[in-house]
Amino acid sequence: MNATAKPIQMSLHNGVVLATAPLLMIVPYLLTFTPAIGFLTFFLGGALMGVSLAGSSPNRTVPLSTIAGFDWAIGIAIFSIGILSGLTGQENLMTIFLVGFGAAHLALTASTRYSARGT
Repeated sequence: MNATAKPIQMSLHNGVVLATAPLLMIVPYLLTFTPAIGFLTFFLGGALMGVSLAGSSPNRTVPLSTIAGFDWAIGIAIFSIGILSGLTGQENLMTIFLVGFGAAHLALTASTRYSARGT
C-alpha cells in the first residue's frame, strides 16, 4: 500500500492516540495487573502520547519517518508484552487487553498516511 492510499491522516491518528493512550496508562491499574505490567504500560502510554504530541506540532522538529518508526515500535512492544503475558500464564484479561490494544495501534499505524501533505 503506498502512502497516498492510506486513509487516515496524521491529525486523526494523533487524535485517536491522544484519546486512547490514557487507557493504556490507567486500565492496568484498575484491573490490578501485575506491578511490572502496570509500570510498562504506563511508560508505553506516556511514550505514545509524547510521540503523538511531537507529530502534531506545527513546528515539528522530528521527521515523520521517525514518528512512524516510534509508532510501529510501541505498537509491537504492547502486542509483544500481551503475548508474553499469555505465554507466562498471567491473567487472561491482561493478555486480551494488551494484545487487543497493541493490534489496534498497529492497525492504526498501518493505515496512517505519514506525510506532510494533509496532516
